[in-house]
Amino acid sequence: MENYASQPIIFLSLTIVSFVQFLLILRLLCELMSVTFNNPVTQLIVRATNPILMPLRIIPLYIGKVDIMIILIITLATSLKIYINPNFSGFEYSLNALLVAGFGFAIKEILDILWYAVIIGAIGSWFMAYNSHPIFSLIEEICHPLYRPIRNIMPDFSGIDLSPIVLLVLINLLQMLLLPPIFNLTRFL
Repeated sequence: MENYASQPIIFLSLTIVSFVQFLLILRLLCELMSVTFNNPVTQLIVRATNPILMPLRIIPLYIGKVDIMIILIITLATSLKIYINPNFSGFEYSLNALLVAGFGFAIKEILDILWYAVIIGAIGSWFMAYNSHPIFSLIEEICHPLYRPIRNIMPDFSGIDLSPIVLLVLINLLQMLLLPPIFNLTRFL
């Protein structure tokens, strides 16, 4: 029989870890897309993630603009979510398989957040009154560098911007191409 007394603790733990992971993913996206840090939402993300990142940035680990430390922490947080999730309790993971699965799920969640940012940004562009809100500014700053190459390739359709639709298709293709090999790798670990 399941221990139902631990369910609130598991729920609370998953919620806290998921929230920290979400903030770290937003921080990663802000750094990758060179978002201006004068946006109040971006400042909140930086203030919330600095206590986690600053002690670990003693040794700088960068490849280009990519901060490897954030990726490692996101992978660890995602692996922790898998480990404490009761839906995965029947699976036996080695530590290596858990970390690879955590990395795969982290990529999935990063792409999911990008997907939702594109949707929210596209819908928000229909309502001019809300475009000045800091959240829409942040979403635009995250998505604009991804739209730019698509807009350079696609012809102009009389003011209709199809780059969000193309980006959504590309995000789904990336998920289909990247995730299965990563998750298949866990079978061999």
